[in-house]
Amino acid sequence: MKNMLLRASLLFFALASQWVLAQSLYQVHSHNDYQREVPFWSAYASGANSIEVDLFLKNDTLFVTHAEAEIQSGRTFESLYLEPLQRLVEAGSIRPVQLLIDLKSEAYQSMEKVVAVLGDHPALVDEKKIKFVISGNRPKAQDYANYPAFIYFDHQNLNDLGEISLGKVAMISQNFKAYSVWNGYGRMTAPDAAKVLAALEKARATGIPFRFWATPDTKTAWTRFAQLGVGYINTDAPAQARAFLDKLDQRTHPAPLERTVYQPTYSLKAKQKPRNVILLIGDGNGLAQISAALLANRGKLSLAHLKTIGLVNTSAADDPVTDSAAAGTAIATGVKTNNRAIGVDPAGKSLPTLVEILSGKGYNTGIITTDGIDGATPSAFYAHTSERDDSEKILADLVQSELDFFISGGKSAEQIIAQKFVTQTLEEFKDLQNPTAIYNGAGKMPSALNGRGDFLPASVEKALQVLNDAKKPFFLLVEGAQIDNGGHANDIATIISEGLDFDQAVGEALRFADQTKNTLVIITADHETGGLGIAGGDGAGTVRADFLSVDHTGILVPIFAYGPQAETFGGVFENTEIFGKILRALGW
Repeated sequence: MKNMLLRASLLFFALASQWVLAQSLYQVHSHNDYQREVPFWSAYASGANSIEVDLFLKNDTLFVTHAEAEIQSGRTFESLYLEPLQRLVEAGSIRPVQLLIDLKSEAYQSMEKVVAVLGDHPALVDEKKIKFVISGNRPKAQDYANYPAFIYFDHQNLNDLGEISLGKVAMISQNFKAYSVWNGYGRMTAPDAAKVLAALEKARATGIPFRFWATPDTKTAWTRFAQLGVGYINTDAPAQARAFLDKLDQRTHPAPLERTVYQPTYSLKAKQKPRNVILLIGDGNGLAQISAALLANRGKLSLAHLKTIGLVNTSAADDPVTDSAAAGTAIATGVKTNNRAIGVDPAGKSLPTLVEILSGKGYNTGIITTDGIDGATPSAFYAHTSERDDSEKILADLVQSELDFFISGGKSAEQIIAQKFVTQTLEEFKDLQNPTAIYNGAGKMPSALNGRGDFLPASVEKALQVLNDAKKPFFLLVEGAQIDNGGHANDIATIISEGLDFDQAVGEALRFADQTKNTLVIITADHETGGLGIAGGDGAGTVRADFLSVDHTGILVPIFAYGPQAETFGGVFENTEIFGKILRALGW
């Protein structure tokens, strides 16, 4: 029974790996596989495309070992490698895999035994998805053709490729240390890189997959070999390499079209009291996200021209890692609250928000978000509930709020919202005579990669024009909500595209501040998402990312300010202080 369960479990893991492999563009070679706690199965189940077994012939038996002195009874080629392959073939579940047989004993005697042992397994040698490749102590190249059709070779000479028959060569391999001393961190030197590339080009001309052995075994190295087009990426950590490489393209964003950014004039009077406030929140937009957008746009962002910068602690009342509800509430009310809470303190008591306070003091107020209007961040500025998913209460509070307008997704809730807000298009939006709702999308707005275009910066431009024409002071909240989506999905393309779009909205706010001379602009984030790290790129707009998490993190986020009283936003402080700093700047 135990053997049956073990076989079933091993087959399950092997089958599970097939989906992973089908998604991969890069092939992994499991180096020194025999040294693993579970030889063959762990590499196969992790999705390794090529698996290496060292063999030594002794007493007419092929033992799995690197050297004769290390032979262990029972660890044979058949028991550790051929029997598992046989089970997979019999189950009809084998996927394409290469078995690299690294011979450590004398070549010709060892080859005779390998051919005999494989010949005893006709189901394996007839299976087209399995390729048996001989490495290590190989016969001479001119003897390759003397072996059966199911035997292939790992050729290790780049200087005779035009002289030998390549029909029996399945792979070409070289010792990486013969070309470079690179340790897998940072970058190869230019001379080393040139030698490596020259070797690759020689092999590539044959159309046969190439492998370096004795390679550095880091994420940076795996990335570099993948970029160079190495046929099999050599690793002693096949599960980790396979998981990393399967997401490499998703985490590498090619250079987008360069965007024009706005450079503020700094011609404002810093000490005067501002008339208006524009608060821009990039959801999940930590310093790494901003860095990614900056690198993708060749070192240019509207944000990058600002001189007043601070750092904000985002922790919630009940957790060092906040969600958007608690973070939005802290900014909107000046009070730390529990995660999931909207506009209430930890005891559930309603708190006055910036929208409510400033509406009561004669300010026009508006919200623009690429989320739905009942999303956690925007709703923290007008609603009061202990549960962020309580859409019924949030929308009821929206209808009762003093908001003059909003631009968002969330058209699916239009029937409820229409009790107070008149639906218009962005083009129809001309004044604030009636509370106005402008929608783009049934739930969230479309993403920047899926059809939103320049709707966010265009909305900011139009809203500021309408607010300015109204001749009253105003408070405007702008949220770039979907940077957060990219962090949760570990999708650098979404982070960069949403981050660049958000920066365009920032540029519109800064331009307005320069035109009016009386507007304070604040740009920050509710939290960081994904634990993003900038792991590489090409210096010309391509960015490679790595991630710590698929959730929010407790990392400090930056805050930028421009305009009258901007200097009060420098330093390191709690997110709750943004509320008080805004009110004090306005003189309240």
